[in-house]
Amino acid sequence: MNLYVYIMKIIDAHSHVEYVTHKFQSSVVGTFCCATNESQWNELINMMKTDSQIFGAFGIHPWFIDSVSNDFESKLKNLLLKNPQFMVGEIGLDKYKPNMDKQIELFEKQLNIAVNLHRVVSIHCVGAWDKIFHILNKYKKSDLPYIIAHSYSGNLDITKRLLNSYDNIMFSFAKIDEKHDFQRIDQIPANRILVESDAKKDVVLSETIKQIQNIKQCDNLSNIIYNNANMVLKNE
Repeated sequence: MNLYVYIMKIIDAHSHVEYVTHKFQSSVVGTFCCATNESQWNELINMMKTDSQIFGAFGIHPWFIDSVSNDFESKLKNLLLKNPQFMVGEIGLDKYKPNMDKQIELFEKQLNIAVNLHRVVSIHCVGAWDKIFHILNKYKKSDLPYIIAHSYSGNLDITKRLLNSYDNIMFSFAKIDEKHDFQRIDQIPANRILVESDAKKDVVLSETIKQIQNIKQCDNLSNIIYNNANMVLKNE
């Protein structure tokens, strides 16, 4: 008797240079890896030279805005121009970190580069969706590349607004609290969902998918999420 054995394939939609998920979880076949400050950019480039399963994103995280160089903008643009497959991230805004004005300035500069070069963007947003909306609305919806709302935790109203406003936004989840996350995940179409470790070793992505499956009750959800990640990588 021939037995069909289903092998789940997962792409981690958000991790960091400290934890390349596919080296540790057998079902993970690729990792979106974010370099969050300039000191990590070369490290990630070197990692990618020896590992084709790493998909790199480069940017300045709002936690590291004080370490940014005066010419970071031209460095980032040149890096992306030389490497058409590179993404932008992790960039964003964090209400609970200092100097929001500078956070906004750097976020806008990096987002503008991503839009002009049509690169996928991984966004960190904590308590600042109103500001993110204001900035995104400066662009035509059709000009925006794929945007990954990393470690998404927006409430139901924000979720509905994001879905209604932007065709290319993807919602990425790590740990799931089925009771707490039910409404937002139930609202999000399966073809807008990604999963991520966020470099946390206790996040098992196959379990994250099972938890989302319990909420969505959607056939072939793991395949859909895998295809979503590949679609983002193509960025078409």
